[in-house]
Amino acid sequence: MELTQSISNLKGVGESTKEKLAKLGIYQILDLLRLLPNRYLDYSQKVKINKIVDEKKTVSFLAKIQNLKYFYTKTGKLFTQGLAKDDTGEIKLIWFNNPYIKKLIKEDTAYTIAGKTSKFANKVCLISPTVEEGDSLTLNTTGLVPVYPQTQGINSRWLRQKINHILSNTDISDPLEPIVDYAQALSVHQAYHQIHFPSTKDQKKQADKRLSFNEHLKISLKNLLELQNLGKSIKIQTNTILFESGLAKFPFQLTTDQIKVTNSLLSDLSKDHYTHRLIQGDTGSGKTATIILAANQSLNAGFSCVLLAPTQILANQHLASFKKYSLFPDNVSLVTTTNKLNFESSKPKVFIGTHSLINSLNSNLAFPLSFIAIDEQHKFGVEQRESLQKRNPIPHIFNLSATPIPRTVAQGLLGEIKISTIKYKPENRLPIKTHVINETYFNQKGLSWLNQKIFEGNKVFIVSPTIHTNETTTSTESLYLRYKKIFPTDLPIYVIHGKLKQEEQNKILSSFANTSKAILISTSLIEVGIDVPSASIMIIHSAERFGLAQLHQLRGRVGRGTNQSFCFLIPTSDDQEETERLKLMTIYNSGLTLAKKDLILRGSGEIFGQKQHGALQTKLKYFWSKKSYLLAKSYAKKLIAKNKTNAKNIATKLNYC
Repeated sequence: MELTQSISNLKGVGESTKEKLAKLGIYQILDLLRLLPNRYLDYSQKVKINKIVDEKKTVSFLAKIQNLKYFYTKTGKLFTQGLAKDDTGEIKLIWFNNPYIKKLIKEDTAYTIAGKTSKFANKVCLISPTVEEGDSLTLNTTGLVPVYPQTQGINSRWLRQKINHILSNTDISDPLEPIVDYAQALSVHQAYHQIHFPSTKDQKKQADKRLSFNEHLKISLKNLLELQNLGKSIKIQTNTILFESGLAKFPFQLTTDQIKVTNSLLSDLSKDHYTHRLIQGDTGSGKTATIILAANQSLNAGFSCVLLAPTQILANQHLASFKKYSLFPDNVSLVTTTNKLNFESSKPKVFIGTHSLINSLNSNLAFPLSFIAIDEQHKFGVEQRESLQKRNPIPHIFNLSATPIPRTVAQGLLGEIKISTIKYKPENRLPIKTHVINETYFNQKGLSWLNQKIFEGNKVFIVSPTIHTNETTTSTESLYLRYKKIFPTDLPIYVIHGKLKQEEQNKILSSFANTSKAILISTSLIEVGIDVPSASIMIIHSAERFGLAQLHQLRGRVGRGTNQSFCFLIPTSDDQEETERLKLMTIYNSGLTLAKKDLILRGSGEIFGQKQHGALQTKLKYFWSKKSYLLAKSYAKKLIAKNKTNAKNIATKLNYC
């Protein structure tokens, strides 16, 4: 069995199962192997029945099952009960709607029984325990039993069986066998077996270390090899007097954090080698001011720079800020699909634009680029960002974000991207109160509350993931019709989405901003670049369709005034895991913290900019170990120095194990 084969090559996986596995991100056999457990059930110590006295305890024991009885409840549920007996006592076992138990259980046969104790009729018992014949090592009742992410029709028991089958029938080649001392003395095959089916916590720990080392070595080799191929960057000598003049242009005093971040940017610009820095700060923290100050130095030294925005609305706002606060307002130009500039300018420029700027920017500018600033990078495709890094000389990259993409967080936490944070929040702003509520509760209680808030003079954003209605999500269409029926006819309800022309979008936003009471129904178009301080309520329907980063950005559209603001997340799905994910929004207000949580929950994706096999294993405990990462990076340098071609081969092989 080859790890790169389609998952349909696995016995028992037909088209229906293949579709279900795709929901877990499993397309190839290796994907299933890399599906790590969320947690483990500890059945490592078998107990005697007389020691089972407390409820809500995870237990495993060997016993015979007797006195099986079956009957149906008044609601039509099949009720099965029996007694598990060993030489110390007995305990009741109960199953609901499980017709297979009758076929499974044989008299006078010993079974390993595992589960969590409960109370039924005021006695300790086990409800729906797992039962396996005999006392041998089993997948479901012995040791540390893995519990995996699940989807409808695919449970942990099924996943354990298939993963065990792969491990038993596949020879996983190990690109690091000659360096086993660096790899925690486990082969990669052993590591996978011990991460899925550890007998002890120490086995799990050793497997975690080895697999984390693989991930770190993969990152280090790829990054180091790519850095060798990058050209030189422009080196700028910063001007202190110019810096002070730039500060004086602002009608407010920059915060300590803003000054610190600006100094970091100027330090990067003073180097002739490529640097990549993330400027993290929540909405309104003043990230753009630091870029304006950096641009002053670039223009003064005779070099151009670029600021990329995710939407035309935000690009226009950046243009206004630069025109107002830059020391060189005449050198600032907006580039759009309709406003294509002649880049053969007689002076260095700050080019501000959206995606279209990437394709229209000449490769050989008269005044080369010193840096490219990308505002909210998650709105730009990987290929678009990478194309900018192929320029010569290579510009420094500065990412501005309230919620950086998981890929950047992963690289930042491991030291491959520098992170600067602006923690300042404008004064007199209250934290946004965030709630996760279901549709029924919102209809029963929320609408009357909302009506009162609008009557008091509040403005409301209402967000839907789609424009048109479908079976699984709400839409701007359906929400408009719904809210139009609920609220008074004289209440303005606007609808905005990306298919409207730019002029029409601007007109709607202006009307909403200048109306005392109003509702704006939108797609995620308003995620960035919308500043309406009088809006204080955000309602997001089908909230499970958005990532935490998007939700945080949308939430940031309110809370910009002095009034208390609210954000309501209304999922369409009743999936428990999705609800728990959404509840993180009620706990954390920091964009960087939510980005880290998103990284752990969803993985880092295409960390090197190209689609590679499998996202990084961020669930591994030692993945977050700086010590482990530095060890792998040190070894990566030695591999490259010794044999660059061999190092490339190892980097490639690490993608497939």
